[in-house]
Amino acid sequence: MSRRRAHAGIVVLCLAVTALAACTSSSGMSANPERRAPDELPARLDNGAKGRSTFNGSTHIPPRRACGETLHATPHSLVIRALPDGPRAPDGTLAFTSGVCIYLPPGYSTSGVRYPVVYLLHGGGGDAGDAVAQGHLRATMDHLIAGDAEAAAIVVMPDGDDAQWYDGIDGRIKNETYVMRDVIPYVDRHYRTIATRGGRAITGVSNGGFGSMLFASKHPGAFVAAGGMSSNLDWLGARGLGDPNGAYYHANRPVELVGGLSKTDVILQIATRCTNPDPAALCVTQGLDETFLPANLGFVARLRNAAGHTAVLDFREEDGAHQWSTWARWLRNDQLPFLLARLANPQR
Repeated sequence: MSRRRAHAGIVVLCLAVTALAACTSSSGMSANPERRAPDELPARLDNGAKGRSTFNGSTHIPPRRACGETLHATPHSLVIRALPDGPRAPDGTLAFTSGVCIYLPPGYSTSGVRYPVVYLLHGGGGDAGDAVAQGHLRATMDHLIAGDAEAAAIVVMPDGDDAQWYDGIDGRIKNETYVMRDVIPYVDRHYRTIATRGGRAITGVSNGGFGSMLFASKHPGAFVAAGGMSSNLDWLGARGLGDPNGAYYHANRPVELVGGLSKTDVILQIATRCTNPDPAALCVTQGLDETFLPANLGFVARLRNAAGHTAVLDFREEDGAHQWSTWARWLRNDQLPFLLARLANPQR
């Protein structure tokens, strides 16, 4: 892995365990479950603990279990679940599904180090725990860090209301607002992050790939790099953005927003074939990638030809299926190495 660009600026050193409670951007969350920070959702309003098992069936693990560890001193990595508060719908109900899974690198609690952050968005029918339970995210990150200490990063996996990664036209879902206004600032306040563009990257699977490109293009100052796997870039078969011929739909269509990615390095992968003879590979699902392929090709062509585009664009047509068994491999071998190589190094 190539060495990452150095992160400019002064970083405050938070020393050992005592600093976890003292530094505002340390993860010094209280061990007392009765205490709650002002930007946290009350536990009684938590509507995402059980997650969704639409497609995962018997293999589904609810986020409260998949990400059920607590912050404590350990040389190992941790996967915890936090409850950032967020926007409300016009009727006062939550305009988001609560619960963010967070991977913390080995020794986080006592390292006194600030880390870059990768945001990872799940796909339709999934939830915040998918990348942990289905995508082996923890083992992948542990392996990458064991091979290169500069690969250490925090990975944040929010829930997207069945992967509806946008603000709905009717105001009932506000996931763009939730992630960009609430989740990212929450993570930067409560955990030792490198809270700059150079310290953040984003990727996602299927509808999460749509969300990744949408957020990165609409908020070019937020992420230094962005990725997508089997991305539903034209939001096919989805809902919430109104008439496909309407102005609101077009304002949230990544292919029409590529100008915002002119300085953002991008990696996109999509399965154009599936040659694994094992029925467990579920090659039949590769048909979804075929459906999404025209939008990916159109997006790539427009991005390459966009005025002022100087960033790296890595587009790959792969062998695989529309499944976490494929996405886990792409994460390990391609997506995370690409993103981590562009992020700032961990810093004391």
